[in-house]
Amino acid sequence: MFDTHDTLHQALTRSGIWNGLYTALMASTPQLAVRSNCDDAEHCGLEFFEQRARVGNAPISGSITINLTSGALIVRADGYAGPRWHAALDRLASAAATGWTWQPDADHKPGQLDGVLHPSPSVTAETTIGRSGRHEDNAQAGLALIPAAPEAYETAWTLAVTALGVLVTNEPTYRSTVLAEPDDPTTDYSAAVSTVAAALELLDDNDDFGAARDEDPRWPDEAEGTAVRALRDFRDALIDVKDTLQPSPGTQNVDRGGCCDYPHEMEV
Repeated sequence: MFDTHDTLHQALTRSGIWNGLYTALMASTPQLAVRSNCDDAEHCGLEFFEQRARVGNAPISGSITINLTSGALIVRADGYAGPRWHAALDRLASAAATGWTWQPDADHKPGQLDGVLHPSPSVTAETTIGRSGRHEDNAQAGLALIPAAPEAYETAWTLAVTALGVLVTNEPTYRSTVLAEPDDPTTDYSAAVSTVAAALELLDDNDDFGAARDEDPRWPDEAEGTAVRALRDFRDALIDVKDTLQPSPGTQNVDRGGCCDYPHEMEV
């Protein structure tokens, strides 16, 4: 998706995502320090951490990485309470036609869950939540927003900024102060099918349209016949998408930048 770190950085800057990420982290509670990390050949991003020198084993730590190849934006953190993660995930699901699909992952230690959400046809969200190895009663977790095509990366990144903001500020309705909310990325396929079907039903009540199919000469004229056939094809396509665009449980291919390769220990 991106050839070099420079092209990725330019896209993050031009879209305002860098500004959105920094703004969310600067509003964090507790306050976090941030530093850049673009040393990896495949990833570029940020590291964040809480500085509380007098409290042993207390600081929160995490990272934000953007995969050069897939464009996936991945947030990982250790030390936040489970409800804060769930609030961030709920913020993503609030506009989605379907909710998160959860399942235990046999490849992970007991107590970990994998989740998959499709907030839009062109964006997939994946998460892994488990117990922190360093912080009692808190979580070690990761969230990836993965665009299916280059034109979807800004939507995926903006959704990631929103979820990050909820996580680090503990504000369930967090909205970025520097990024516009993405257009509702969710297509309500059931409603779309109903709308198109209702239009076709009205047409089919007309004797001229109702009996005519394909290249039948009874179409009132060629243009109207083409339009009705297109509506029928559109209805069938919507039904196919509605039936197939369902969240499937399980760990996704990490080569796409999935979150489920989350390390058990995080160095910051």
